Amino acid sequence: MALVGAFFAMTTSIVAARLAGPGDSNSASGSAKPAASAPVSAIRQVSVSKGEAGAEVLVQGDGKLNYHVKHLKDPERVLLDFGAARLATHEKTIPSSFAPVQRIRMSQFSSNVVHVVIDLSEATPYRVQEIGNRVALRFGSESTTVTAPPVSSTPVLATSGSSLESSAGAGECPQTMDDIDPPAGSVLLNARDLCAAAVQPTGVAALPQDQAPPQAQADQKPFGEQQPQPAGSKRQKNGKKTDVEPENTRWRTYNLEGVPQYSYHELDPYHQNRLKGDFPAFGEKWFSEIDVFQTFIYKSRKNVDFTQEFNANQKCFHSTGEECFHNNFMDENGIFGFEIRHNDDRFFPSDFRIHMDGIADFRHDPNAVNVQSAGNAEIFDAFSDVQLANFGTHNFNQMFLRGGLQTFKSDFHGLIFNDTGLGGRIFGQALKNRLRYDVVYLKLFARNAVSGLFDFRIPSQHQVVITRFTWEDFLVKGWNSEWTFHVNHDPRKANSAKTLAALDLDTFYAGATFNGNLGRFIFNPAIYGVFGSADHNVITNGIPAAVHHDVRAWNGVIDLEFPIDFLKFRFGYVYASGDNPNTKTDTGFDAISDATVLFGGPFSYWTGEDIKFGAGDLVRANSFFPSLRGGNAQANYENPGLQLVNLGMDATITRRLQTSFNVNYYYFNSLGTFPGVGVANTVNGLNAFIINHHSGAIEENAFLRWKPVLHQINDLFVVDFGFAVMQPLAGMHDIFGRSTPVYTFQVVPRLVF
Repeated sequence: MALVGAFFAMTTSIVAARLAGPGDSNSASGSAKPAASAPVSAIRQVSVSKGEAGAEVLVQGDGKLNYHVKHLKDPERVLLDFGAARLATHEKTIPSSFAPVQRIRMSQFSSNVVHVVIDLSEATPYRVQEIGNRVALRFGSESTTVTAPPVSSTPVLATSGSSLESSAGAGECPQTMDDIDPPAGSVLLNARDLCAAAVQPTGVAALPQDQAPPQAQADQKPFGEQQPQPAGSKRQKNGKKTDVEPENTRWRTYNLEGVPQYSYHELDPYHQNRLKGDFPAFGEKWFSEIDVFQTFIYKSRKNVDFTQEFNANQKCFHSTGEECFHNNFMDENGIFGFEIRHNDDRFFPSDFRIHMDGIADFRHDPNAVNVQSAGNAEIFDAFSDVQLANFGTHNFNQMFLRGGLQTFKSDFHGLIFNDTGLGGRIFGQALKNRLRYDVVYLKLFARNAVSGLFDFRIPSQHQVVITRFTWEDFLVKGWNSEWTFHVNHDPRKANSAKTLAALDLDTFYAGATFNGNLGRFIFNPAIYGVFGSADHNVITNGIPAAVHHDVRAWNGVIDLEFPIDFLKFRFGYVYASGDNPNTKTDTGFDAISDATVLFGGPFSYWTGEDIKFGAGDLVRANSFFPSLRGGNAQANYENPGLQLVNLGMDATITRRLQTSFNVNYYYFNSLGTFPGVGVANTVNGLNAFIINHHSGAIEENAFLRWKPVLHQINDLFVVDFGFAVMQPLAGMHDIFGRSTPVYTFQVVPRLVF
C-alpha cells in the first residue's frame, strides 16, 4: 500500500508539472505563473455545524484559498482540492453528527496541496460559497444534485486556480483500487479520491463571492472582516514551528445549534466585545474583563433565636416584643470586578493576571446585636497570578503563584474552609490537568457583625495553611477525589477587662472529599478528622485562666443522587461527632470557616439563617455544625455534634426553571451543659447551652430558580425563590424555651454584566 501511494504521489506530481509548464500555452492556467510560485495559504480550521437545511462545512485559511470541488460516488463523498496550501490543523479526522456529513478527512497530499474529503451518508445537493479566506459547503440547499461524470483512469492533480480537464479517453476508475483503500478511520485519502481528482465538478451552484453567509446578519460584515480583527491576523509568519499555533478564528462563538455567530457589540455582554475579554484590549495578548454582579436579598421570616434579654435591648423593626420574632431582612450589594491578563486567553492559561473586586453593601438585619442597619464599601478581593513554570505548551501542565486578598474553597462541599484571606497560593496541574495541587497560606480577618464584610480595624492573628491534592478519574472514570490537610492557628490575647485569658488554638484537619459518577449514581462522600489542642477560658475567683484541652473529633458526609431524565433524587447524611463536656478531651467537630450549599444551603432555615443564641450562635450561617460560638470566635470543639438525614429531589422543568425540595431531620449526638464561645443570655439562668434531648428539629425547604431572559447559555439575569419551615423539637426547646414553628421566605434577583 505504501508503494502504491508513493507511485500515485509521483505520478500526480509529474502530471501537474507538465500541465503548468511554460510551453503549454493551451493550458487552463494561461499565462499565470506556475502554482509552485504562488503564495502558500495555511488552512487553519475545518469545522462542521448545523445549517438551515443540513450540515455546513467551513474551511478557513489565513489567505485566499484556491480550490476545486469534486463529487464522488461509491461511497458518496465530496473532495475539496486546495492548491498552494498547507494543512495547519491538529486534527486529521473530524466526526460529524450533522446529516448527511459522517466525517471529514484531511491530509497534506504534497508539499503545497491539501485534500479535504467529506464522507456522506447519502447523495445530497450542496452549494459552494467563497468569502474572503473561507470556503463553505452548504448541504441540502436547493440546487442541481451533483453527480460525478465518468473519469479518467489516470489520476490527475487539480492545480490551484486552474480549470483542468481529464486526459483523453475518459473512463471509470479501476475497480481494483478498492483493494488499496485505507482502513476505516484512516485520515489518508483513498485511491478513488486520487483517481477522481481530475474530474471537473458539474451541477455545483456557486454563490456570488460578495454575498454574506446565511448565518450573518444582513447589515454585518463576515466575521473575519469585522473589527477589531483577531490578534495575530496581520502578523507575518516566520515559518517557525510551535507546539500550539493560535487560530485566526479562535474568537468565533456558536449558538446552541452549533451555528457560528458573527455579532460584535462593545457594551452588550450577549455579544462578543472587548470589555468581556473576547478581543485583546491592546496588543495581541493583553485582555481585560469588567464584571458587575448585583444581588438583592429579601427575607420575610420568623425567628427562634430572640431571647428575653436580647429583646429587651434590641430596637426591633416593630415596636412590640412578640413582633421581634417576625422581621424582614434586606441586603443590597454590588460587586464590581476588573481583570487584566496576558496570553492567548481561553485557549491557554494566562501567564500573568491581575484581578480586583470591590463591593458596596447595604444591609438591614434585625438579628444583629445592637445595630440593625449598616452600609459598607470595601475591597472584596485583590490578587495577582504569575506563571512560575511551564512544563509543555501542548499539555497545559503549568505552575502558578497567586498573591493577595483571595478566596479559597478547600474541598468540594466547602465543609472545612471556604473563606477569603490575605496570603499566597502555589497551584498547578499535571498529566494534562488530571492531577492538580495547591499550597495555600492565608491570614484571616474579623468581620463586621452586620455586613459580614472584613473589619480590618480588629486585630487578628488567625492563620491557616492548606495543602490540597486533586485526582480526577480516581479509581474509575468520572469520579474525582480531593485530599486535603489544614493547619489552623488561631491564638487570642487576653482582654483589657481581665475577663479573658490568652488562649491558644492549634488544630489540624486531614481528610478527603469525592465527587462524580459511579455508574448511574452520583456519589459525593467526604470524611475528615481533626486533632490538636485548644485552650478554654475559665474564671476562678474572678481571675481568668487558660485550661488546656486536647482535640479529637471527626465528620462524615454522604451525598447520593440518582438522576432519571429531568429528575434527580437524593439521599444525604451528615455525622459530626459530639463532645462530653465533663472531660478535657474535646470531641465535638467544628470547621475552620465553612460555607456549604448542601441540602438546601442558603435557602435552608438551619443552614442559612445564622441561628443565634443571645450574642452567640447555635449554628453559624452557611454551616451544618452546632458549634455554639459567636461571631469572630475561635473554633469550638466542645459542642453537642449533629446527625442530619436528608431526602431531596431536584427537577429541571425547562431551561428557564429549575427547582429543588428537601426534608431534613436534625439530631444532637451529645447531651449536657455546653458553655459555648461568645454566648451571653439569661434564658436559662446560665451563660451556657443546656440540651437534655437528642431530637433537634425537622425542616422542609424548597427552592426555585427562574431565568426570565434566557439567551444561549448565559445566566446574566436570574431570580431565586426559597421557602423553608422548621419545627423545633425537644432539644431546641431545651435551648430556647419555645417550640413554635419558624419559617423564612426569600426572593433573590441577581444581575450580571
